[in-house]
Amino acid sequence: TFLDLRLSFTRFNYDRTSLTGGYDLTQLGWPAALNSQVAVRVQPIPLVNAYNGVFSTNGTGSTIVARNDIYSIMPSMTKIRGKHTFKFGGEWRRLTHNYFQQNNPSGSFNFDALMTAVNPLAAAGTGNGFASFLLGMGSGGGLTHNNFVAGQMMYRAFYFGDQWQIGSRLTFNYGLRFEQMGPWSERFDRLVVLLPNAENELNGRGGLQFKGRFGLVNSPDSPSRNNNELRNVFSPRLGLAYRINSKTVFRTSYGMFFLPNDVAFNTAPNIDISNAYTTPFLGTVDGSITPADRLSNPFPNGIIQAPGRSSNIQKLFYGQGVSAPSYKDPRAYAQQWNVDFQREIFGGMALDIAYAGSKGTHLPGPNQALNQLPVDFLSQGQSLLTQVPNPFMRDVQLGALAQPNVARAQLLRPYPQYTGYNLVAPMNRNSIYHSAQLKLEKRFAKGASILTSYTFAKLISDTDTLTAWLEPGGGLGVQNWYNLHAERSVTLYDAPHRAVVSFIYDLPVGKGQKFMGGVGGAAGRIIGGWGVNGVASFQSGNPLNMSMAVNTTNSQGGGQRPNSTGVSANLDGSAQSRLTKWFDTTAFTAAPAFTFGNVARSLTDVRSHGVNNFDVTLFKNTQINERFGIQFRTEVFNLFNRVQFGYPGTALGNPQFGIVSGQYNNPRLVQFALRLLF
Repeated sequence: TFLDLRLSFTRFNYDRTSLTGGYDLTQLGWPAALNSQVAVRVQPIPLVNAYNGVFSTNGTGSTIVARNDIYSIMPSMTKIRGKHTFKFGGEWRRLTHNYFQQNNPSGSFNFDALMTAVNPLAAAGTGNGFASFLLGMGSGGGLTHNNFVAGQMMYRAFYFGDQWQIGSRLTFNYGLRFEQMGPWSERFDRLVVLLPNAENELNGRGGLQFKGRFGLVNSPDSPSRNNNELRNVFSPRLGLAYRINSKTVFRTSYGMFFLPNDVAFNTAPNIDISNAYTTPFLGTVDGSITPADRLSNPFPNGIIQAPGRSSNIQKLFYGQGVSAPSYKDPRAYAQQWNVDFQREIFGGMALDIAYAGSKGTHLPGPNQALNQLPVDFLSQGQSLLTQVPNPFMRDVQLGALAQPNVARAQLLRPYPQYTGYNLVAPMNRNSIYHSAQLKLEKRFAKGASILTSYTFAKLISDTDTLTAWLEPGGGLGVQNWYNLHAERSVTLYDAPHRAVVSFIYDLPVGKGQKFMGGVGGAAGRIIGGWGVNGVASFQSGNPLNMSMAVNTTNSQGGGQRPNSTGVSANLDGSAQSRLTKWFDTTAFTAAPAFTFGNVARSLTDVRSHGVNNFDVTLFKNTQINERFGIQFRTEVFNLFNRVQFGYPGTALGNPQFGIVSGQYNNPRLVQFALRLLF
């Protein structure tokens, strides 16, 4: 019987300061009062359509102050009794998240080609985003003010498992884990939850019938201090190993694993709308047809601070975009299973053939737009843009709904009192993964070995990633929120083929080796101790995702993809020959205004450039005496200096559509290292 008790405490401090801190906003023509209203004065960020990279956004204004703590207690006990090895224990963790972040403390401003187009309703080939920027006529954007939050998350778990040695050939493992994955709370209860079916106090304005609002935690709207329900979950684990004979082993297993709450990071207190309020840049109120406020004075009514638990919080967000989690969202989980045969074959080689699968259920997706215009209304076309009297004008402080007139489409939305009504990290996505895996390993005398592995796989889902900005292919939003089934396709990081070959070899030269084994002294130390290892990787490219450079659906929340002509866009030829036309651009046509395109979320036959890479290390071990040794290493990455080209432009209507303009991997890199071993 063994008892193990572990206590731990971890603190992580992180501070990020802006490269443009102290920027004087009045040099842009802004009123001097705005200098004191922003939390941090930095250079504002212009986001100009088709001019990505012209203006640096890396480090321009981002400011972070973080103090995160983790307290944990983990007792466990192991009891060996006969053929059973029992393990049981628990875990308790308290995670604190004291955090402040503003990525654009002085605002970001969008400029598209529509504002300078000949016809904003059919802008293809006309207008220029940079011209719109020079005129100071934007299409949107704003400035977000954030609170310093003090978040907390609690975790409790208990588990039991048994390894049962049934016989000399058969071993059976089974276990169960019970978990309480506590959702977020905040020291000052500055959290809200979405209430889509609740009555709204503005119901009846202008003769309209509607509902929907949000509610503060620890209030009659949501009595709990958490922004999600605390639920008990059970995770079973099963495993079996059977030795068929002295050279063959069969293994199989199954497990269920619940995702921790902090995977859906955008439910954290620092992102909650009570702790972040955006004063919008009202560059236009009619879809870039005519300008409103200019960049020279983007916030004529001043900048509004984050509300916290202000009694005015409900009214403050009328006419704004609202995003909050649902208190009743289910827990996300994954089921994983595998079947594996291992066999020793001729020459002492080990062959491993396996199948592995995984199914994700209730996975978090990007914020779900519940306020998209119902699809049936899109057939009304340009009449949706007609300006009509605004029944919410007296209830809204800022934005398009503070104007006397508003687009007719706004009043046809499910929640017309808001410009956006979004469910944060909705747990309604799914995935399925299947793979065949082959591994062959050969170990030689004196430490040499070679390992070859190959995976043939397919990953299908109806979502991709919550961190699209970190992925090379990005991750476009949903096209039609009323048809999530149409989002099902292979994921943007699907790789059907992947092969890896790795090896290590100590050169048989020097003292005690096959060659020049009798050489001693300084010469022996120079010629001996050399070795080489390396890894060669080969992988298919990832599927591409097509979009429209300018969204003309006027769907008030949906996206837009192009239409397919029915012909595959795949082109043959080497990568170098396709840099200016990576795929057949004529296979796509622009989706007409007020319609959605028919292209899938990702294309299996049109992929990015794959991986073909070799890394090699040459090392030299020299033993100085019994206590000390030196290792010298020369590491070469991308040995043959092969290029993995970046992603082509995938936005129809953008001049870079189908054109590869960059390199994704690094060129050949060589580094030297000297290590003291003692």
